[in-house]
Amino acid sequence: MKINNSSLLSLGPVALTALALATPTSADAAPLPEPTDVPILVIGASYAEGKLPLDDMMQGPFGGSSVGFGSYMDLGDALSRRGKFVVNEAQAGATATDRSMCLAEFCLPVGWLGYAGQLAKALARVAIPDPADPTQLLGYNAEYVYFGLVNDCMHSGAAGVPQLESEPCDEAQIEEFLDEVIDAAADATALGLVPVFPKYPEYGDIDLSIQAAATGLTWYADEAQWNLLAEMWHERLAEDVPGAIIVDAWANMSTLADGLHPTPHSAKRAAKRIINAIKAYEDGA
Repeated sequence: MKINNSSLLSLGPVALTALALATPTSADAAPLPEPTDVPILVIGASYAEGKLPLDDMMQGPFGGSSVGFGSYMDLGDALSRRGKFVVNEAQAGATATDRSMCLAEFCLPVGWLGYAGQLAKALARVAIPDPADPTQLLGYNAEYVYFGLVNDCMHSGAAGVPQLESEPCDEAQIEEFLDEVIDAAADATALGLVPVFPKYPEYGDIDLSIQAAATGLTWYADEAQWNLLAEMWHERLAEDVPGAIIVDAWANMSTLADGLHPTPHSAKRAAKRIINAIKAYEDGA
Protein backbone atom coordinates (compact mmCIF):
# COMPACT_ATOMS: atom_id res chain seq x y z
CA MET A 1 0.00 0.00 0.00
CA LYS A 2 1.37 3.42 -0.94
CA ILE A 3 1.26 6.05 1.85
CA ASN A 4 1.48 9.72 0.84
CA ASN A 5 2.35 12.68 3.06
CA SER A 6 -1.26 13.71 3.63
CA SER A 7 -2.10 10.20 4.79
CA LEU A 8 0.75 10.34 7.29
CA LEU A 9 -0.39 13.70 8.65
CA SER A 10 -3.89 12.33 9.21
CA LEU A 11 -2.59 9.49 11.36
CA GLY A 12 -1.78 11.69 14.37
CA PRO A 13 1.25 11.55 16.70
CA VAL A 14 0.37 8.28 18.45
CA ALA A 15 -0.14 6.37 15.22
CA LEU A 16 3.01 7.91 13.71
CA THR A 17 4.99 6.72 16.72
CA ALA A 18 3.60 3.20 16.35
CA LEU A 19 4.42 3.23 12.64
CA ALA A 20 8.00 4.30 13.36
CA LEU A 21 8.43 1.58 15.95
CA ALA A 22 7.09 -1.02 13.53
CA THR A 23 9.61 -0.10 10.81
CA PRO A 24 12.57 -2.50 10.83
CA THR A 25 15.76 -0.54 11.44
CA SER A 26 17.99 -3.17 13.02
CA ALA A 27 21.45 -3.56 11.53
CA ASP A 28 20.87 -7.30 12.02
CA ALA A 29 18.05 -7.34 9.46
CA ALA A 30 18.92 -9.80 6.69
CA PRO A 31 18.83 -8.84 3.01
CA LEU A 32 16.36 -10.61 0.77
CA PRO A 33 17.97 -13.31 -1.37
CA GLU A 34 18.37 -12.69 -5.09
CA PRO A 35 16.67 -15.03 -7.59
CA THR A 36 20.15 -16.08 -8.75
CA ASP A 37 21.24 -17.16 -5.26
CA VAL A 38 21.82 -20.87 -4.73
CA PRO A 39 19.84 -22.58 -1.93
CA ILE A 40 21.35 -24.45 0.98
CA LEU A 41 20.11 -28.04 1.22
CA VAL A 42 19.12 -29.03 4.76
CA ILE A 43 18.72 -32.59 6.05
CA GLY A 44 18.70 -34.06 9.55
CA ALA A 45 16.26 -34.08 12.45
CA SER A 46 14.40 -31.64 14.70
CA TYR A 47 17.10 -28.99 15.07
CA ALA A 48 16.98 -28.66 11.27
CA GLU A 49 13.21 -29.12 10.76
CA GLY A 50 10.50 -28.97 13.40
CA LYS A 51 7.84 -31.03 11.63
CA LEU A 52 7.55 -34.80 11.91
CA PRO A 53 6.82 -36.65 8.65
CA LEU A 54 3.34 -37.49 7.37
CA ASP A 55 2.66 -39.93 4.54
CA ASP A 56 -0.03 -39.61 1.87
CA MET A 57 -2.52 -41.30 4.20
CA MET A 58 -1.86 -38.67 6.89
CA GLN A 59 -0.05 -41.22 9.04
CA GLY A 60 3.20 -40.46 10.79
CA PRO A 61 5.16 -40.68 14.04
CA PHE A 62 3.34 -38.91 16.88
CA GLY A 63 0.55 -38.12 14.41
CA GLY A 64 2.83 -35.88 12.35
CA SER A 65 3.00 -33.20 15.03
CA SER A 66 5.76 -30.63 15.26
CA VAL A 67 8.11 -29.26 17.89
CA GLY A 68 6.31 -26.79 20.13
CA PHE A 69 3.07 -27.58 18.25
CA GLY A 70 4.36 -25.21 15.58
CA SER A 71 5.68 -22.47 17.88
CA TYR A 72 9.27 -23.21 16.98
CA MET A 73 12.00 -21.78 14.77
CA ASP A 74 14.11 -24.57 13.33
CA LEU A 75 17.42 -24.02 11.57
CA GLY A 76 15.79 -24.04 8.15
CA ASP A 77 13.54 -21.18 9.26
CA ALA A 78 16.50 -19.35 10.77
CA LEU A 79 18.59 -19.61 7.61
CA SER A 80 15.68 -18.18 5.63
CA ARG A 81 15.40 -15.31 8.08
CA ARG A 82 19.11 -14.70 7.54
CA GLY A 83 18.45 -14.13 3.84
CA LYS A 84 19.16 -17.60 2.42
CA PHE A 85 17.11 -19.80 0.15
CA VAL A 86 16.62 -23.19 1.81
CA VAL A 87 15.49 -26.57 0.54
CA ASN A 88 14.66 -28.39 3.76
CA GLU A 89 13.95 -32.13 3.66
CA ALA A 90 14.93 -32.85 7.28
CA GLN A 91 12.43 -34.70 9.47
CA ALA A 92 12.01 -34.11 13.18
CA GLY A 93 12.86 -37.32 15.03
CA ALA A 94 15.04 -38.78 12.26
CA THR A 95 18.18 -40.89 12.52
CA ALA A 96 21.04 -41.44 10.07
CA THR A 97 19.20 -44.34 8.41
CA ASP A 98 15.52 -45.08 7.81
CA ARG A 99 13.70 -46.37 10.88
CA SER A 100 10.25 -47.15 12.25
CA MET A 101 8.73 -45.54 15.31
CA CYS A 102 9.05 -47.90 18.27
CA LEU A 103 7.32 -47.76 21.62
CA ALA A 104 8.38 -49.72 24.69
CA GLU A 105 7.25 -53.15 23.50
CA PHE A 106 6.51 -52.89 19.77
CA CYS A 107 7.11 -50.83 16.63
CA LEU A 108 4.59 -49.06 14.40
CA PRO A 109 4.26 -49.01 10.58
CA VAL A 110 5.27 -45.34 10.43
CA GLY A 111 8.70 -43.81 10.62
CA TRP A 112 11.41 -41.60 9.21
CA LEU A 113 13.76 -41.29 6.27
CA GLY A 114 17.46 -41.18 7.09
CA TYR A 115 20.10 -38.97 5.56
CA ALA A 116 20.18 -40.83 2.22
CA GLY A 117 16.44 -40.56 1.59
CA GLN A 118 16.32 -36.95 2.71
CA LEU A 119 19.27 -36.05 0.49
CA ALA A 120 17.63 -37.75 -2.48
CA LYS A 121 14.47 -35.69 -1.96
CA ALA A 122 16.43 -32.46 -1.54
CA LEU A 123 18.39 -33.16 -4.73
CA ALA A 124 15.16 -33.79 -6.64
CA ARG A 125 14.05 -30.25 -5.72
CA VAL A 126 17.15 -28.66 -7.26
CA ALA A 127 17.88 -31.01 -10.18
CA ILE A 128 18.42 -29.18 -13.50
CA PRO A 129 17.24 -31.24 -16.49
CA ASP A 130 19.01 -31.09 -19.83
CA PRO A 131 16.62 -29.30 -22.28
CA ALA A 132 17.93 -31.49 -25.08
CA ASP A 133 17.20 -34.66 -23.13
CA PRO A 134 15.01 -34.15 -20.04
CA THR A 135 15.85 -37.66 -18.84
CA GLN A 136 19.41 -36.44 -18.20
CA LEU A 137 20.60 -33.87 -15.67
CA LEU A 138 22.91 -30.95 -16.23
CA GLY A 139 23.56 -30.75 -12.50
CA TYR A 140 22.08 -29.38 -9.29
CA ASN A 141 21.26 -25.85 -8.23
CA ALA A 142 23.08 -26.30 -4.92
CA GLU A 143 26.57 -26.07 -3.49
CA TYR A 144 26.19 -26.91 0.20
CA VAL A 145 24.25 -29.50 2.16
CA TYR A 146 23.80 -29.04 5.88
CA PHE A 147 23.74 -32.31 7.82
CA GLY A 148 21.73 -31.52 10.95
CA LEU A 149 22.24 -33.59 14.08
CA VAL A 150 20.19 -36.77 14.20
CA ASN A 151 18.90 -38.84 17.12
CA ASP A 152 21.15 -41.90 16.92
CA CYS A 153 22.49 -43.00 20.32
CA MET A 154 20.77 -40.10 22.09
CA HIS A 155 17.82 -42.06 23.47
CA SER A 156 15.84 -45.30 23.30
CA GLY A 157 13.36 -43.96 20.76
CA ALA A 158 16.13 -43.77 18.15
CA ALA A 159 17.15 -47.43 18.35
CA GLY A 160 14.74 -48.76 15.73
CA VAL A 161 13.67 -51.69 17.95
CA PRO A 162 11.16 -51.91 20.81
CA GLN A 163 12.61 -49.59 23.40
CA LEU A 164 12.75 -52.18 26.19
CA GLU A 165 15.04 -54.24 23.94
CA SER A 166 17.45 -51.35 23.39
CA GLU A 167 20.30 -50.00 25.48
CA PRO A 168 22.72 -47.06 25.30
CA CYS A 169 25.28 -47.21 22.50
CA ASP A 170 28.79 -48.45 23.10
CA GLU A 171 31.76 -47.22 21.05
CA ALA A 172 31.28 -49.87 18.37
CA GLN A 173 27.65 -48.84 17.85
CA ILE A 174 28.62 -45.17 17.65
CA GLU A 175 31.22 -46.11 15.03
CA GLU A 176 28.50 -47.90 13.03
CA PHE A 177 26.30 -44.82 13.23
CA LEU A 178 29.16 -42.58 12.11
CA ASP A 179 29.93 -44.89 9.21
CA GLU A 180 26.41 -44.19 7.94
CA VAL A 181 26.92 -40.43 8.33
CA ILE A 182 30.22 -40.56 6.45
CA ASP A 183 28.71 -42.65 3.65
CA ALA A 184 25.94 -40.06 3.21
CA ALA A 185 28.50 -37.25 3.19
CA ALA A 186 30.51 -39.12 0.55
CA ASP A 187 27.40 -39.34 -1.64
CA ALA A 188 26.98 -35.56 -1.37
CA THR A 189 30.65 -34.92 -2.08
CA ALA A 190 30.56 -37.16 -5.16
CA LEU A 191 27.89 -34.87 -6.58
CA GLY A 192 30.02 -31.78 -6.01
CA LEU A 193 28.30 -30.62 -2.82
CA VAL A 194 30.17 -29.44 0.26
CA PRO A 195 28.89 -31.06 3.48
CA VAL A 196 28.36 -28.76 6.46
CA PHE A 197 28.18 -30.29 9.94
CA PRO A 198 27.45 -28.79 13.36
CA LYS A 199 29.11 -29.84 16.56
CA TYR A 200 26.90 -31.19 19.34
CA PRO A 201 25.68 -28.73 21.99
CA GLU A 202 27.14 -29.05 25.47
CA TYR A 203 25.34 -31.57 27.66
CA GLY A 204 24.83 -28.89 30.31
CA ASP A 205 22.84 -26.82 27.82
CA ILE A 206 20.11 -29.47 27.43
CA ASP A 207 17.95 -31.60 29.73
CA LEU A 208 16.95 -34.91 28.12
CA SER A 209 14.95 -35.95 31.16
CA ILE A 210 12.13 -33.63 30.09
CA GLN A 211 11.86 -35.31 26.68
CA ALA A 212 12.08 -38.73 28.33
CA ALA A 213 9.12 -37.98 30.56
CA ALA A 214 7.08 -36.43 27.74
CA THR A 215 7.58 -39.20 25.18
CA GLY A 216 7.99 -42.32 27.34
CA LEU A 217 11.67 -43.02 26.66
CA THR A 218 13.15 -45.95 28.55
CA TRP A 219 16.67 -44.46 28.56
CA TYR A 220 18.59 -41.44 27.33
CA ALA A 221 22.29 -40.59 27.10
CA ASP A 222 23.96 -39.47 30.29
CA GLU A 223 26.72 -36.86 30.26
CA ALA A 224 29.56 -39.33 29.67
CA GLN A 225 27.70 -41.04 26.82
CA TRP A 226 26.75 -37.71 25.26
CA ASN A 227 30.32 -36.41 25.45
CA LEU A 228 31.66 -39.59 23.86
CA LEU A 229 29.13 -39.30 21.04
CA ALA A 230 30.01 -35.64 20.47
CA GLU A 231 33.76 -36.30 20.54
CA MET A 232 33.61 -39.24 18.15
CA TRP A 233 31.30 -37.32 15.79
CA HIS A 234 33.76 -34.44 15.53
CA GLU A 235 36.86 -36.60 15.23
CA ARG A 236 35.48 -38.94 12.57
CA LEU A 237 34.03 -36.14 10.44
CA ALA A 238 37.24 -34.11 10.60
CA GLU A 239 39.25 -37.17 9.59
CA ASP A 240 36.97 -38.98 7.16
CA VAL A 241 35.09 -36.20 5.34
CA PRO A 242 37.83 -34.10 3.73
CA GLY A 243 36.68 -30.64 2.74
CA ALA A 244 33.69 -30.64 5.07
CA ILE A 245 32.80 -27.52 7.02
CA ILE A 246 32.40 -28.17 10.75
CA VAL A 247 30.72 -25.40 12.75
CA ASP A 248 30.22 -24.96 16.49
CA ALA A 249 26.72 -23.76 15.63
CA TRP A 250 25.03 -24.64 18.94
CA ALA A 251 27.62 -23.26 21.37
CA ASN A 252 26.01 -21.68 24.49
CA MET A 253 22.59 -22.81 23.33
CA SER A 254 19.42 -21.93 25.20
CA THR A 255 16.48 -24.31 24.94
CA LEU A 256 12.74 -24.15 24.97
CA ALA A 257 10.83 -25.51 27.96
CA ASP A 258 11.18 -29.01 26.46
CA GLY A 259 14.84 -29.00 27.50
CA LEU A 260 16.14 -30.01 24.07
CA HIS A 261 15.23 -27.69 21.22
CA PRO A 262 16.82 -24.29 20.65
CA THR A 263 15.09 -20.99 21.27
CA PRO A 264 14.57 -18.70 18.29
CA HIS A 265 17.55 -16.63 19.41
CA SER A 266 19.79 -19.70 19.50
CA ALA A 267 18.52 -20.89 16.11
CA LYS A 268 19.17 -17.51 14.47
CA ARG A 269 22.63 -17.38 16.05
CA ALA A 270 23.38 -20.90 14.77
CA ALA A 271 22.28 -19.88 11.27
CA LYS A 272 24.57 -16.86 11.36
CA ARG A 273 27.51 -19.03 12.43
CA ILE A 274 26.83 -21.45 9.58
CA ILE A 275 26.59 -18.66 7.01
CA ASN A 276 29.81 -17.12 8.33
CA ALA A 277 31.56 -20.50 8.19
CA ILE A 278 30.51 -20.97 4.57
CA LYS A 279 31.76 -17.48 3.72
CA ALA A 280 35.09 -18.21 5.42
CA TYR A 281 35.34 -21.45 3.43
CA GLU A 282 34.70 -19.58 0.19
CA ASP A 283 37.25 -16.94 1.13
CA GLY A 284 39.82 -19.65 1.79
CA ALA A 285 40.13 -18.93 5.51
